[in-house]
Amino acid sequence: MFRSGNEMGHTMGYSALSEMKNKNRTDYGIEDAPHIPELPQAARNFGREALAFVRDDCIDLNFDTTDTRRIALEDSDGRSASPGAIPYNMERDLDRLSFETAIGRFLKSGSREDAFDIYYCYCEIFKPFGSGYDTTGLLLEMLSEHETNASSLLMKHRDHYSHSVYVFLIGLAMYRNHAGIRAAYNEKYGLAEGPQAACHFLGFWGLTSLFHDIGYPFEIAHQQMKAYVCKLFADNDDEHGFAPHVSYRRMEEFVRSELGDLNELYARAITERLAERYLARTDFSADELRETLMATLRDRAVHANPAGKDYLFMDHAYFSGLILAKAYLSRHPELESYEQLPEALLDGLCAIILHNSLFKFTIRGLLNTREPLRLDDEQPLAYILMLCDELQCWDRAAYGEGCRSGVFPFDFDIEFADGGMQWTYYFDSTIAGRVKNAPAYCAVLSDGYTKKSGAVRTGRSKFVDDIDEIVSLSDVAPAFEPDVTKPDSSGLISAVLEEKQKRTGLYLSDSNYLNLYDFALALNGRYCGVSTQDEMTRAFEEGLSLEYKLSNIAQAKGFSSQLESIGCFYTDRPVEYEQLHSFTDDELAIISESEHDRWCAEKLGMGWRFGDAHVGKLDGRNDNVMRERTRLHHDLIPFEDLPHAEVLKDSEPMLKMLELIREFEGLSIYRM
Repeated sequence: MFRSGNEMGHTMGYSALSEMKNKNRTDYGIEDAPHIPELPQAARNFGREALAFVRDDCIDLNFDTTDTRRIALEDSDGRSASPGAIPYNMERDLDRLSFETAIGRFLKSGSREDAFDIYYCYCEIFKPFGSGYDTTGLLLEMLSEHETNASSLLMKHRDHYSHSVYVFLIGLAMYRNHAGIRAAYNEKYGLAEGPQAACHFLGFWGLTSLFHDIGYPFEIAHQQMKAYVCKLFADNDDEHGFAPHVSYRRMEEFVRSELGDLNELYARAITERLAERYLARTDFSADELRETLMATLRDRAVHANPAGKDYLFMDHAYFSGLILAKAYLSRHPELESYEQLPEALLDGLCAIILHNSLFKFTIRGLLNTREPLRLDDEQPLAYILMLCDELQCWDRAAYGEGCRSGVFPFDFDIEFADGGMQWTYYFDSTIAGRVKNAPAYCAVLSDGYTKKSGAVRTGRSKFVDDIDEIVSLSDVAPAFEPDVTKPDSSGLISAVLEEKQKRTGLYLSDSNYLNLYDFALALNGRYCGVSTQDEMTRAFEEGLSLEYKLSNIAQAKGFSSQLESIGCFYTDRPVEYEQLHSFTDDELAIISESEHDRWCAEKLGMGWRFGDAHVGKLDGRNDNVMRERTRLHHDLIPFEDLPHAEVLKDSEPMLKMLELIREFEGLSIYRM
C-alpha cells in the first residue's frame, strides 16, 4: 500500500528545531519560533516521496547522541552565520532542511546549477572523501564541464550530471515506499526499520548514485576519436570494427592504491558479493570468477585483446570505481587492510563498477548465463543502482550530434501499490506526430517488438524487457511476467502524451569555467575582509553553516538573472556588444529590488519569518544569537518598506560580483 506523510503536514520531522521552540519560549518569550516550513511542492509523486523521505524518515541525521548538553540543546557548538551561535543538533537539523530545499529547487528546474546544490549538500553532510565539497568538487565539476563542452563532438551522448541526481531521488522514493527493497537493504546491514536505517541508506545510496558516472570523461575521450574517424570514413564503423581507438596505458600506476592493486581489490570484492547466491545459479566457482575477472579488469582500459571487439566501447563505470576508491583510500590513511573497508562502502563501490557493462555483458558472458541480479542476492545497492539508472532516461540534455534532435520523455513518475510499482513516462504532446514514431516512445509501449535475432515478442514492452535482463523485475513488481514468450499484462509501464511546460532556468550569461563554489568563496571573503585563497577557504568552510554556504552560492547563481533584469549578461567569449564597467543608479535600484526578492524567497523557504525582537537588544546592537535561534529577521518585508541602509545592502552583493567578474581573465559583462 502507499505510504503517506504524517498527519501533521510534514512539520514534525525536525526534532531539534521543534525543541528549540520550547527553549525560545522560555528564554525569549517568543512563540512558535523557529518555524518549520512545509515541504517544497513537487509535480510528481517520486519527487514528493523523495522529499518526504528526507523530512519524515531521516530524523536526527548526524545528531550527537552522546553529549548530554548537546542532547538537551544547552550548548552553543553549532554554526549559522558564524560559529558558536546555535546548538550543535539544531545545526544538524538545518543541514537536513537545506538538503530538502535543494531537492525541491532541483525538482522544479532539473538544471545543472540546481543539481550542484544537491551534490554540495551531500558532500557537506556526509563528507565521503574528507572534509566536504572542497575535496570532491573537482571530480564533479570536471564531469559537468566535459559533458557540456566535449560531448557535442560525439554522435550520441546525454547528460550524466543531473541524471545522477535523478537516479538518487528515484532510489529514495523506492526505499521509502517499496517494502521489499527496504527489507533487502535493512537485512543486509542488520538495521531495524526506522530513522537509523533511513539515515544509513541516505548516506550510502547517495555515495553510490551521485558518483556512479564520475568516470565519464574517460569514455568521452575514447568515443570522440571513434566518432571523428567514423564520420569521415563511413566504412570505419562499429560493424566493421577497425576504426582507430583510444586506450589507456600506464594503468599499472593509476590502479595502485594504499591497499595495493585496485583491480585485485575489485576482483576479490565482486567475487565475494556474487559467490554465495548469484554464482550458485551458474556452473562457475568463485576461484574461476576471481581469476577471470582479474584479467578482464586489467584489460578494461587497455583493450590488449581485440578479438572480441570490446575496444569499440570504453567502460566509464570502471573508471568511476577506480577514481572513487583512490579518492577514498587516499583520505583514510587509517585503513591498512582490505578487511577494514566498511562493508556498505565496498558494496557501493562494487555497485558502481558493475552498473554499466561489467555485469550486464562481461560477467554474464564469462559465466555463460542470462541470469539477472535478484533482490535477494544480497546486493541491494547494485540492484537499485542498475534499476534506477535504466529508468532515468527523461529530461536529459542531449549533447551528441546523433541524439540532439531525438525525441525522449521530458518527465517521469512512479507509483507504489500492492507491493509493486508502476512507471509512467511523459512525452511532449505538442509534437505528437514525431513522438509516436520515435524509438524511445515505441520502446515503452506494450505493443510488442522484434529482436535483432528476428524473434517476435507480442504484448510486451522492449524497454521493460531490456531492464529485466539485468535485474529481476518480478522481485519489485510481482505482477510482471518475466517469460518473454508470453504477453505481459502487468501494466508496469505506460507512456502519456502531455504538454511540456518549459522550465529551463537558463540565462544568457555563460562561461566555460565559471565555478559557483569559487565565486561563493570570494563573495564571502569580501564580506569578511580577507583576500588570499587560504583565508577565503577558511572563512567559508570553518565560519559558515551549510545554510549560509548555500546562501552565498545562491547569490553567485542569481547574478545571471540579476544581469538580465537590466539587459546585461557575462561571458568568456568575444562578442560584439558594449562592455559594462559599472552600474547606473537606475540599474542598481532594479538589481537591489530583484536581489531582495530573491533573498526573501530563500529565507522563507528555509522557515525564516519576520521579527524584530532581536533589534537593538545589546546596547543598541542587534542580538544576532537571538536572531539565529528564533530564525526571525527584521528585513523580511517588502522592498519599498526597507530603510535606506538596508537597500544599500541589497546592491552590495552584486557590486562585489562585478568586482569578481573583472578578476576572471577573459570574463566580461556586456549590455544586450
